[in-house]
Amino acid sequence: MGRSILVAEIYIKATEARIGGRDDGAALNLMSTDIERVSHGLLHLHDIWASVIQVSLAGWMLYNQLGAAFVAPMVVVIVCCVGLAILMKFTGDSQRAWMAAVQKRVSLTAKVVASMKNVKMSGLLGPVSDMVQKLRVEDLAAGSRFRKIVIIAALFGYIPLMISPALTFAFSQRTLDATRMFTSLSYLFLLTNPLSRIFQDIPQLLSALACLSRIQAYLERETHHDFREVIGSITVKSEKNEPDGATALDLDAQSAYPVVIENVVVGPVGSGKSTLCKALLGEIPLSQGNIFMSKSFPHVGFCDQTAFLSNGSIRDNIIAFSQFNSERYAEVIEATALNLDFETFPEADITNIGSDGITLSGGQKQRVSIARALYLQSDLLVLDDIFSGLDANTEEHVFRQVFGPDGLLRRRRSTVVLCTHSVRHLPVADYIIALGDNTVAEQGSFEELMVSEGYVRRMGLAGASDSDASSDMTVSKNGGQDSTLHLTNITATNKISLAPDTDESRQLGDKTVYKHYMKSMGFLLALFCLFSASLWGFFTNFPTIWLTYWSDDVHSEHPVRPYAYYAGIYALLQIYGLISLLLLAIAIFVFSVRKAGANLHRDALHTLVRAPLRFFTTTDTGVVTNLFSQDLNLIDIELPNALWSTLISFYLRTSRQMRLIDLEAKSSLYTHFLDTVKGVTTLRAFGFIRDDIQKNARLVDFSQRPAYLLIMIQQWLNLVLDLVVMALAAILTTLAVQLHTNSGFTGASLVTLMNFGESLSGIVMYYTRLETSIGAIARLKTFNKKVKPEDRDEEDIILPENWPQSGVIELKGVSASYDEQDQADETPSLALRNISLNIKSGEKVAICGRTGSGKSSLIALLLKLLDPLPETEGNVAIDNMPLHHINRSALRQRILAVPQEAVFLPDGSSFQSNLDPFNASTPEECQKVLEAVDMWKFVQHRGGLDAGMSTGTLSAGQRQLFSLARVLLRQRIRAQNVGLGGGGLDGGVLLLDEVSSNVDFETERSMQETIRNELRGYTVVAVSHRLDMIMDFDRVVVMDAGEIVEVGNPAMLAEDAGTRFGALVRAGGK
Repeated sequence: MGRSILVAEIYIKATEARIGGRDDGAALNLMSTDIERVSHGLLHLHDIWASVIQVSLAGWMLYNQLGAAFVAPMVVVIVCCVGLAILMKFTGDSQRAWMAAVQKRVSLTAKVVASMKNVKMSGLLGPVSDMVQKLRVEDLAAGSRFRKIVIIAALFGYIPLMISPALTFAFSQRTLDATRMFTSLSYLFLLTNPLSRIFQDIPQLLSALACLSRIQAYLERETHHDFREVIGSITVKSEKNEPDGATALDLDAQSAYPVVIENVVVGPVGSGKSTLCKALLGEIPLSQGNIFMSKSFPHVGFCDQTAFLSNGSIRDNIIAFSQFNSERYAEVIEATALNLDFETFPEADITNIGSDGITLSGGQKQRVSIARALYLQSDLLVLDDIFSGLDANTEEHVFRQVFGPDGLLRRRRSTVVLCTHSVRHLPVADYIIALGDNTVAEQGSFEELMVSEGYVRRMGLAGASDSDASSDMTVSKNGGQDSTLHLTNITATNKISLAPDTDESRQLGDKTVYKHYMKSMGFLLALFCLFSASLWGFFTNFPTIWLTYWSDDVHSEHPVRPYAYYAGIYALLQIYGLISLLLLAIAIFVFSVRKAGANLHRDALHTLVRAPLRFFTTTDTGVVTNLFSQDLNLIDIELPNALWSTLISFYLRTSRQMRLIDLEAKSSLYTHFLDTVKGVTTLRAFGFIRDDIQKNARLVDFSQRPAYLLIMIQQWLNLVLDLVVMALAAILTTLAVQLHTNSGFTGASLVTLMNFGESLSGIVMYYTRLETSIGAIARLKTFNKKVKPEDRDEEDIILPENWPQSGVIELKGVSASYDEQDQADETPSLALRNISLNIKSGEKVAICGRTGSGKSSLIALLLKLLDPLPETEGNVAIDNMPLHHINRSALRQRILAVPQEAVFLPDGSSFQSNLDPFNASTPEECQKVLEAVDMWKFVQHRGGLDAGMSTGTLSAGQRQLFSLARVLLRQRIRAQNVGLGGGGLDGGVLLLDEVSSNVDFETERSMQETIRNELRGYTVVAVSHRLDMIMDFDRVVVMDAGEIVEVGNPAMLAEDAGTRFGALVRAGGK
């Protein structure tokens, strides 16, 4: 119940968080690790107060039995309690520091998993994986400090148990015959055993309270407030202290327009377009002014700059929580040209697209997002740069079908605010707002703005009649067939399961897992743990036998040894027991946990970063995140505790399966949570938060069932064991009476039986935890085994740093597929078909084509993210060196690449560390490359290179500029290392994947100029939908359905009416 409430409250809080103050990693860690700590810490809460009562009663009985000697154990108890109280002052701080370190690691891991393709493409896999492993070592070190406190607390708990009997018997003034000795010993056990449990439970309880305080602090954070006021129209009025005075922006939805008002917002990178969109949604606080929203807009159809898609089918993403209407659904599918994509999807519109829509191309993601906004049928749509990933033909089709004179929104009479860099549609807009320097530069109709000397006129656009020249263009069916190449190839691969291989291993356990864990900690350390455990077992049981010898000898007619001899040996045995316990605790909690935890994480991370691209397209991010969060949490906490107390095995078949099901059931919960925090702005705009909360509640209920059944199984085992001990006690008493056995051995047997009952219960409980926690090791082991690395044995060539020197690229009849190459009985679905292309040294080649035509797959092929078919693997070469023998990691280091989505280190990392993750440059060099891309003033304004940065402070265009600066820095460092002095005169290869998709045309021209100046000697292969950028390239390659259909000079092809490229240019209005 408690876990359900906490998970639900954290989820609700995550949906209410402000977009600037949201910490997704913190919420995920609270939902996984912290809640597990709370559950574990509160599990024995009632045992604490019950144990206090038992201690009081046992103390009273001991007093009646021993008299004044009763003081000795009580003094020991009081001293230990004082020591524990002092120790507990440090528990909360150490626990919070540990959780903060875990949170930081899990947050970064989740981001890396979600953007693995871009990380690999950027050549940043090495420093990023090193950072993740470093954070793992740091969180183990932070956890080690807490575990040392637990060890000391455990010692305080066992000191009364081990020392009290020796002190009591040493100071006892009464005659200690066998009866009094073993009766007193049983009372001492009744006194000290619950104290031992209390002393071990209190640190866990305080740990739970520390986690609860972290959860409370998160729940008390400032929530999202809707800063809009509801009236009869949309009006944004704000004032800014500028030299020209106040500026007002009015978007009147109730003006005299008979139909829709299409408000188009344009402006350079960082001018505030996305900020305006968020402000219209009520997401951003206003320092001045007001936003008045029409009461007819209860929900807003919103498309973010980066499309938000959840893990599910395309239809589920479009319909979301709305009712299905077949006519409306067909209408929006036709308007967004998705009907052509569905024809070649494996399961049409019910095809699963994976976490974050990873199986779709960028353009397909955007069109699904547009379709969802249209399906909502809202009277207001706020659309942020929705055309950045679309080719000219598809963009023209979507614009005409959705925004055109006879478009869907005109027929619905909806109001639209469209922020875009695609300015060619401005002539048909009803109202235009041009932003600059975070304020309104100009506003009005197209005709009005073309008269003034402002931003819109500088675009050099033609009138509406010219723009409408292609109004009857549609996306051809042939052009649509290629749009699903990427998805078709990768969804054919079966999803990878991280569960143990067979049902038998789930039921009986895989004994090789223990070997795997011992190997991770080191066999010598494992043997030392077993040896220390054996000593502990001996020194906790033999003293009871020693008491038998003592009582027999002391009360014999001729004692062999004096009283002090037996008392001294007994005390020595107890002290040795404490020493063996300390050695065992240090070996397990300090050395084993850190070494095994670091090694297991390193192996899993190594497997993750070496996994092929298809793994990330067929595996939910929640599954992988759960592996690096929940499973490692079990290894760090439950597994050491279980090893501490495990000596024998018992009935565990059902409990082991329950624990595995429990772990697997949480994956869907984490996946849904990650999807929600990524798209919370979209969900709030659509009004889907309440439905999403209900979905989370259903997932929580589902994940709770195996956990509840597991607790029931453990309680049933404890009950059975108590009944067994009761039966043994009855049998032992009967035999002792009937057989007239030695009273000393009878007492020793009964005392041992008392401990046996509690020990057996503890053994079963902890061995159950061991067997179920070892499931985390099994899942990691299965993960390492099943996820085949992308590296191959023959890829052993690591080229020198000056490679490639000329940048000559050759492809001869290359075909490639995302399917696994060992599926010999199946015909692979090809992503690239018979690609033949020769690129000369220093040549600038553009790759274009319809969305999903295979352009990015060609870039992936050159970076070995996509493997060619075995029969053509030797036909891809750079500088006459076949790529199939080159080490992949080294290849990605040698080739410069800029992905479509920029990669950044965790928030808080400095600008310089983000710019140079390899730490190979000076601040002056970093400043120069930032100046080259016109980002230095921005960095200066935010504190300089050493200041911490957050990706939320950068617009999408600025993130792309930052990625370009990083590439320029790598090129300059490479030139210095090989002795060429920089200036881009050295040869090399630069791959650009939609690098200008989110920037305005002026910034695009600046980027183009920078690339020409800085990388003059480089061979450039650029994927782009923005035809302005590629018109001065040496050649353009047009792709369709994974094939090259046209190659030539862009200027010449543009003039030829019969060419594919010419059609794209005319569709773009050029």
